[in-house]
Amino acid sequence: MSERDPLVPVAAVDHRLSIFGDLGEIAHDLAHFRELLVQITLRDIRIRYKQAVMGIGWAVLTPLVVVLSGWVLRLAFARMSGEPVSHQVLAGIAVKSLGWAFFVGALSFSTASITANLPLITKVYFPREILPLAAVLTQVVDVIIAAIALCVALPFFGVGLSAALLWIPVLAILLMALTTAAALLLSCLNVFFRDAKHLVQILLSFGIFFTPVFYGADAFGPRAARLVMLNPLAPLLEGTRLAIVDGHNLLVPLTSSTGAVAWSPAYLAYAAVVSVVGLVASAIIFHRAEFVFAEYV
Repeated sequence: MSERDPLVPVAAVDHRLSIFGDLGEIAHDLAHFRELLVQITLRDIRIRYKQAVMGIGWAVLTPLVVVLSGWVLRLAFARMSGEPVSHQVLAGIAVKSLGWAFFVGALSFSTASITANLPLITKVYFPREILPLAAVLTQVVDVIIAAIALCVALPFFGVGLSAALLWIPVLAILLMALTTAAALLLSCLNVFFRDAKHLVQILLSFGIFFTPVFYGADAFGPRAARLVMLNPLAPLLEGTRLAIVDGHNLLVPLTSSTGAVAWSPAYLAYAAVVSVVGLVASAIIFHRAEFVFAEYV
């Protein structure tokens, strides 16, 4: 048996082991109930499109509305300033709108996922993480459909293939991790404070103006660009635009005409740390609180 490092306090060792223990339990439970996760995800997909006139067209409509809103704003500002808007700018708005629509849609459905499934929570045991995860996975199906439509449209804006597209899987995984972290935390919070879902809707409604979807992060100058990038979603959306539309290697810094740092690899590293650490922390918080959910729902 190895001896404990005398420089590490016992409490610190126990706490560290407890964290790994929680993560192990979460992974084991999700693996054991993986079929239930699939079934609830399929149930949510069927409910979403049941008796819907447009069917899966709704998966395209939501990001399309965001895209058109962004185009109208950019064209209006361009008309006032007298500067034309390039097809590349419009394509960038479309790409970022897809990521934003996924984030908003996933949080909108996942926040109330625990309280909306009262019979399941009170009668049957299963890892409660499955409910917000199913809401996120349902949104993944929607975004895949919308992404296919976007891929068909992008060539008409002069966007072609490039080696930078290899960054897309990395950015997609980080966006998924960040969204799942927020879904777990907010769904847990909504169990104890029922007005949390209303606060989330307000933040999501106006959050687009604080996230570089309709504009670039460098639009307000060097200092404001760094502040905008403190939103962990911002580097993921900007990185996706640069990789797809500009074919830019995300390991290479980029400076705009205004002198602001339009892109830095540090932005991506920051978003990755927040996404991974946030996912781990949210999963542990959710796991430790889920055993009392039945008393509150």
